[in-house]
Amino acid sequence: MITKFTKNKIHGKIKEMLQTNFNKMCQTTEEDENMSFIKILILNCLYKMNGERTIYSILHILNGKKSSQTIQDIHIFQLTSLFQAFPVLTREKLDQVVYELIQEDWLEKTGENHYLIKECRKLELDKLLKANPLSLHLKGWRYHSYTLPFWERLSLFVQVSSHLSEKSIRYMPVQRNLVTQLWLKDTLHTVSLERSEINHYLYQELVKCLEEEELNPSILINRLTGIHRIGLTGEQVALELNMDPDYYQLSFLAILHFMIEKILSNKEEYPLLSQLIKESKKPLTLTESTAKTFDFIQKGYSIDDIVVVRNLKQSTIEDHIIEILLNVPDYPIRNLVSNENIIKIKACIQQSSSKSLKVIKQQLSDVSYFEIRAVMAGYGDFS
Repeated sequence: MITKFTKNKIHGKIKEMLQTNFNKMCQTTEEDENMSFIKILILNCLYKMNGERTIYSILHILNGKKSSQTIQDIHIFQLTSLFQAFPVLTREKLDQVVYELIQEDWLEKTGENHYLIKECRKLELDKLLKANPLSLHLKGWRYHSYTLPFWERLSLFVQVSSHLSEKSIRYMPVQRNLVTQLWLKDTLHTVSLERSEINHYLYQELVKCLEEEELNPSILINRLTGIHRIGLTGEQVALELNMDPDYYQLSFLAILHFMIEKILSNKEEYPLLSQLIKESKKPLTLTESTAKTFDFIQKGYSIDDIVVVRNLKQSTIEDHIIEILLNVPDYPIRNLVSNENIIKIKACIQQSSSKSLKVIKQQLSDVSYFEIRAVMAGYGDFS
């Protein structure tokens, strides 16, 4: 039963299997203990951007801003995993972190809100990143639209099924989102199980889903509420597991993303858990304005036609097309850039140490900025 999700149970079968590997992953040195994880994360982003974007580009990525520029940045600089990782991070907090990094002699200023990691600190940063690795299961861009609904549904489903197992109807819902509550009410009507049995089968699916040697399920399980146990907050779990709160946040997201991916690829093995993400993903993740442009493209309109019909600048429509290239599988880039120019641009990007459009354009005077951006978007990163 879900009511077995107590500390004793968590320190049982699953945790015995996973704890050793997790401890190795989280080991830190005395040097690392003085560096907060959010600083390490910002340094990592600055290193990957190599001074080609402002510090506020990092804020937009971590907040999950759905602009064409941000969407392009996460692909160019290999930061897709961090998209919407910290939706409540403020500009003031980022400014404070950057200020402290400057005071600690990590950064050199190269322009207005542009910074580079000092050459003498790069080896130290590499050690910090190895000591505080980002989970390979963290896939912010791919699953950002799933994550919050999945967690709200999972936590409420666990709570309610736990109460149903003991025929209890007196509880305060852990999720007050009315949409989530209505979803659960509808789902309970469609499940072909006795309500008192749902708890048992849900527990079995959770155990099966979380049996992965690189995961520590207590990161997730300790936040679940049952009939005899109140789940902890993220801050409380981080304290209990002796984890940096921000590192815990990414670890928690990574487990959610891992579960979502595993469930989607094996729906028949998870008949209950698959209900949590049923129809929760839109066919395409496009901003509203870009979606309108895409609709015109599908009707056969040219870029010039769309500029006129939508009364927008050509640069705006081009931004929309870049976003489409990043989101629509197999979108025909050769309709936008000649094969000859694609080959030239790809070769130049691969040989260049910079991903700056200006630097690439200086080497390719006969192609447009739009063509360079299109190739970058259409063919992924060039690391």
